[in-house]
Amino acid sequence: MESLMPRPPLDLGHHGNITVRELSPGRFVARCRYREMTGKTVKVEARGPSKTAARRALQHKLSDRRGVTDEDLKPHHRVRRAAELWLLKVDARVADGALTRTSADRYRHRLEKIVLPEIGDLRLVECTVARLDNFFTGLGTRYASGTRKGVRTVVSAIMGLAVRHEALPSNPVRDVEDIRGGARKRPRALTPEERRRWLDWLDGESDDPKERRAQQAARRRDLPDLVRFMLGTGVRLGEALAVRWCDVDLEGVPIDGLDGMRLVPIVAISGNVVAVKGEGLQVHRGKTERSLRVIPLPRFVVEALAARDRGADTDPVFPVARRGGGVGYKHPNNTGRYIREARRWVGLDWMSSHAWRKTAATIWHDAGVLSTRQIGDLTGHAKLSTLTDVYIARGELHPEGAAVMDAAWMDT
Repeated sequence: MESLMPRPPLDLGHHGNITVRELSPGRFVARCRYREMTGKTVKVEARGPSKTAARRALQHKLSDRRGVTDEDLKPHHRVRRAAELWLLKVDARVADGALTRTSADRYRHRLEKIVLPEIGDLRLVECTVARLDNFFTGLGTRYASGTRKGVRTVVSAIMGLAVRHEALPSNPVRDVEDIRGGARKRPRALTPEERRRWLDWLDGESDDPKERRAQQAARRRDLPDLVRFMLGTGVRLGEALAVRWCDVDLEGVPIDGLDGMRLVPIVAISGNVVAVKGEGLQVHRGKTERSLRVIPLPRFVVEALAARDRGADTDPVFPVARRGGGVGYKHPNNTGRYIREARRWVGLDWMSSHAWRKTAATIWHDAGVLSTRQIGDLTGHAKLSTLTDVYIARGELHPEGAAVMDAAWMDT
């Protein structure tokens, strides 16, 4: 007599046949067996007003119960499924404080806008070196090198995850051709004449009604003081917008120097304002520990801040009025737009807020009294090579080789 073979167990995370039964008119129940990732097999059911609705409800329940786990990733699965698992890990790093939300949003944007539309339906086993190399090459005519390198980072991370789950034998991105960018733009800082022209326009009153309205709008938006603050401290835009009154000491802290004890006004840079998708504005800690720093304030910055209406200690120095009352942080994107609207009136269409940072670094460098490491401490650069290669606009000579920031700004 032939023996009956036992029913083979379900694969982990899979379900058996779905059966649907009518309980009463307009009431149906769908049932199946489901093997959990622990190896335990359980019965799952869901109800609905029709056979189709009950089956659909059961499938949603199975999907929620199953979730996304390491065991889900197999060679025949598609890139978008691996990307889903990778995003979970990205979110976990954000929750642990190992990754900023802005970086996570940038990864997600590149994934959703570029990677998934192009290769999201490829199976992992189909992600060969040649196929991915063609994908990256095709991006060359549509995206800048920085964006393409960011896309490569995302794809490499997803493929690396597939390797760790044994869905791929190796990471194919490692062997694709390097992404080469165009020639790096020569760092550009504002010349003394450009600095004077820019600040004179911000402070001035044009005879032209349209231009005068633009100047008045710039002042309402705090641009004159914000520009002076950033030029005098070399901070990033988001860092400047995050400064609160409790971070500023205009009277100064006692410093024992070669000429005896003196008071040095300072500002503590402890974070930056960023826009987080779905969450609004937040103040994040800087990119590195060196982003958290104390900067001495030149006299012209002290005078500009002292003339402002001081709010509560925790209020931003450069606030925006909230609709419901009180003040909040300015939006970096809005402030960037205000800068672009104003700069065209003085013929500085190339200028961004980062140019002011480069200007400060160049003045400190050309003064000849600070080492590259000391300038790095002031600008918050973790890599001194970045400061030297990008921010110091070599080739511009400053009158009299000013040794201190105030000397360079006496006529502003």
